[in-house]
Amino acid sequence: MKRHLGPIAAVLLVLAGCSSAPAGGSATPDPTIAFCSALVDYTKTLRDFDALDPSATVEQYKSAGADAKAALAVLVTAAQPFAGAQVYELQRAQSMLDGAVRDLGAVATPAQAEVALDPYVKAVIVQAVAQHAAMCTTGPSPSSAS
Repeated sequence: MKRHLGPIAAVLLVLAGCSSAPAGGSATPDPTIAFCSALVDYTKTLRDFDALDPSATVEQYKSAGADAKAALAVLVTAAQPFAGAQVYELQRAQSMLDGAVRDLGAVATPAQAEVALDPYVKAVIVQAVAQHAAMCTTGPSPSSAS
C-alpha cells in the first residue's frame, strides 16, 4: 500500500496543477466554451432536421422544428456574455424556419414538408457554421466581442 502513495500523490499534484481555479477561489468558466458547446448542440439538431426525408412524417418535421427552436434558445442564453450581436443572423434564419414550419398545412404530405422546409434548414445550417467559424475557431473573449 505504501508503494502506491508516491504515484498517487504525484497524480494529485498534476491534477491540482491542471485546475483552472485560482488559488483560494473558484474558477470563472470561459463563456466561449459554453457558447461553442451550445452551438455544436444546435448545429447537431439542425443536421438531424436536415437528415429527415420524405419518408418522415409531417409531425416529425414539426417536432424537428420545435427542437431547433429550443436549441437556439439555449444558444442565445449562452451568447449573452457576447452582447448577443453575434447571433442576430442566426436568430433571423431560425425565425424564417419557424415560420415555414408553422405554415405547413394540416394536410401537407411529408414530401411537401421536405420541399418547403429544406431551403430554410440549409440556410440556418449555413449561419450556424459561419457562427462556429467566427466564434469557436478564433475564440474571441466577451471583452473583445463587440
